[in-house]
Amino acid sequence: MRCHFRKITTTAVLIAAAIPSLVAAEIQVSDLRLSGGFLARDFRGGATTTATDTGGGISTNSESEDGRDADQNWRGQLQYVAGHLGVGGGFLWGAGVAMNSASWDNGAREAHVTTPTVNILLGYGYGITPNWHVELTPFAGYGRAYYSVTENSSTETSKEWDSYVEFGAKVATYVALEEHLLLGIEIPYLMGRFDPEYTYTDETKRRLSVSDKRSNQGFGALASLGYRF
Repeated sequence: MRCHFRKITTTAVLIAAAIPSLVAAEIQVSDLRLSGGFLARDFRGGATTTATDTGGGISTNSESEDGRDADQNWRGQLQYVAGHLGVGGGFLWGAGVAMNSASWDNGAREAHVTTPTVNILLGYGYGITPNWHVELTPFAGYGRAYYSVTENSSTETSKEWDSYVEFGAKVATYVALEEHLLLGIEIPYLMGRFDPEYTYTDETKRRLSVSDKRSNQGFGALASLGYRF
């Protein structure tokens, strides 16, 4: 009985000693991460259109609400993230560049938007083991939106640049497989906004000038491959 009790006590001590290393670990984060995946396809907005006839006179002004979802919306990003995660976790900071690409095609009109962006982030991380940690990091970014619209029978394709802003937060987890190699998954909730203005000529030779408003909001998913210095 005494031997059995001693074994139980020894096992309990070993488990108690192992728990801190399982629920909290110190990690020095200094990561360069390359990520890619998809964003929400939910786009909302509206447009004001001015049509000018071939003689130079204004023929019509119209407004419309167009919240059609994108057919696809992809994101790629390169980020550097650093920080020290102690027993109770720690703050993380980082910066990087990203590129979003969304497209629409309804048969008669094709539209594309490409948004190169510079981002900063500041958040919190927690080390579960010396090789595995989780993060919650708000972020914000500013860039340019390259918006292109093509009508099947138009004589021109509009290509205009506009300012673009985004912000949100992401939940992520990363595992160090070797001394420097990282694998991770990110779930961002992103809100982006741009207000393009563009012109094109339709099949009746009218010149159409459009002031648009576009916003993208929702969850995405990205896979990451990184290097820890």
